[in-house]
Amino acid sequence: MSLFLSILGRLIVICFGLFIALLAAAMLMSYGVSSGLFVEVIGVEALKAIDETDWGYAVLLIVWVGIGFVASFKLASFALLPIIIVIAAVEMMRWNGMVTHLILGGLASLFVIFTQLPPDAVPSEGTLIVTLAMGFVGGFFYWLIAGRGAGKWQDKLPVFREQNADDGTIKSEE
Repeated sequence: MSLFLSILGRLIVICFGLFIALLAAAMLMSYGVSSGLFVEVIGVEALKAIDETDWGYAVLLIVWVGIGFVASFKLASFALLPIIIVIAAVEMMRWNGMVTHLILGGLASLFVIFTQLPPDAVPSEGTLIVTLAMGFVGGFFYWLIAGRGAGKWQDKLPVFREQNADDGTIKSEE
């Protein structure tokens, strides 16, 4: 029962960490999109008017967070399969280093960008930089919440094997 609760608790932490990682990556993307679009959509004069008001940056922050929250769901739909593969590998191999999570987050984001482009299209340098930054930010936030404890649930396996050794099929090698 303790192994079951350990795995269940780990899955909850993984889901929460994944949600926060996707939200952080989407916030980075929405900041990049919104900072470039605001100037084009509302114009330079209106942006200067926002600078002069006390509440202008609060409105921009609310828009930025709103775009990021909505974009995190779209990002999750594209990146779910590579992220699940990466998380399974990290958990099974007990890789809990920050650099490992940053590299795997960057690789997962590169996989997503190259699978979503048309076959003959080549992403621009800026698109690759933003994509890698999103993967690194997502990998960092996942590591911060769930990645540092990767594979901890496996510590309960020897105790579980000893408890179930009564039938003679599973024996502990200790």
